[in-house]
Amino acid sequence: MSMNDRVCGRVVFACALAMLAPTGTAWSQTAAGRITLAEALDRARTASPIVGIANADLEAARAREKQAGVGLNPELSYQVENFGGQGPYRSFVNSEATVGLSQTLELGGKRGARREAAGKLADATSIRSQIVRADLDLAVRERFAILAASEERIVLAQGAVDRANRLSILARNLVDAGREPPLRLLRAQAAEAEARAELNVVTADHSAAQRALTALWGASAERPHSTGPWEFQRANEQSVTMPDQTLDYRLAEAEHDRAEAALRLEKANAWIDVTVDAGFRSFRSTGEQALVAGVRVPIPIRNRNKEGIAAAHAEDRSAELSLSLARIEATRRINDARAAFEAANARAAALEEQAVRQAEEALSLARTGYEAGRFQLIDVLDAEQVFASIRNASIEARLARARAAAAVIRANAR
Repeated sequence: MSMNDRVCGRVVFACALAMLAPTGTAWSQTAAGRITLAEALDRARTASPIVGIANADLEAARAREKQAGVGLNPELSYQVENFGGQGPYRSFVNSEATVGLSQTLELGGKRGARREAAGKLADATSIRSQIVRADLDLAVRERFAILAASEERIVLAQGAVDRANRLSILARNLVDAGREPPLRLLRAQAAEAEARAELNVVTADHSAAQRALTALWGASAERPHSTGPWEFQRANEQSVTMPDQTLDYRLAEAEHDRAEAALRLEKANAWIDVTVDAGFRSFRSTGEQALVAGVRVPIPIRNRNKEGIAAAHAEDRSAELSLSLARIEATRRINDARAAFEAANARAAALEEQAVRQAEEALSLARTGYEAGRFQLIDVLDAEQVFASIRNASIEARLARARAAAAVIRANAR
């Protein structure tokens, strides 16, 4: 295959890619308002179904805590004896009727232990709801950064299309003037078609990033554009939290407290309950009346809740070990997040302060030299490729820094 055939084939392929997706101008026509990171966080915290679920779970746990402190209801009974038999007991003449009231007395502190166990469970549920919000914030920060990065890629790709278009016009003029062979025009047109195809790709990525962000608060039809910084919003977000103050450690601590309360409850359940009876009896045959009273006490020969206590002991040991592990993991997570942020910050700063500027200068020199006839088209295309590569690397580095910043905030959440 000749060089002309390969270049023509590349032009056709790139043009076909450009036709498969909407043009880049669609991005500027679909704006639905701009949104800051703080606004995105507020919307997600207010409207996210995940937050609603967490709130409902916490409400249910608090209701169960209140219910656990309620005592047992008394029992009312009515009993008729000595009727429907033989002889004098054939009818109700010699029957006896008793109206009684019974109350089971919980011993061993069952009621208090039950209320405490439910309260500790509600406390753990409360911290879980805070973790849900912290995880939601993490998702919002990451997706906002992805959206902002995709918008910068669109700007970069649109600039590449504009430069490629001007380069094609310049190449055509040079070919028409006899200063360049026709092959150079085909190569310039291929570069322009590739740039347009890349613009379509990043435009589609931007639409996906918009949908991913708004899905966090259920606004499927909204298509916002980002504005403002990608990362930290307030100075206190960069503060370092002690490991035993983080949400993850506090949850492990709450689970340990819940396990201890559950153990106390199981021990209280080993106590037997006493039922006290009192009543009023009426003798139909004589018309006389009398009081009745009694006490019922279970005989603990089968169930002393031994295995329930053993299981609660095991769960308490597990929760204690999990607490130690949570401290280690919280320390590791904080240190790893901070180290990742510092590394990403250093790389992003190096690219922005030096590499991008140098690539811009090189591209400008190459284009100026080509227009003056000092450079060839391939020199401009190489400079364009290097510039695009470094700019994309810079965007990726800033995106990595934003994600690392989100991880820092999540690791230090309390």
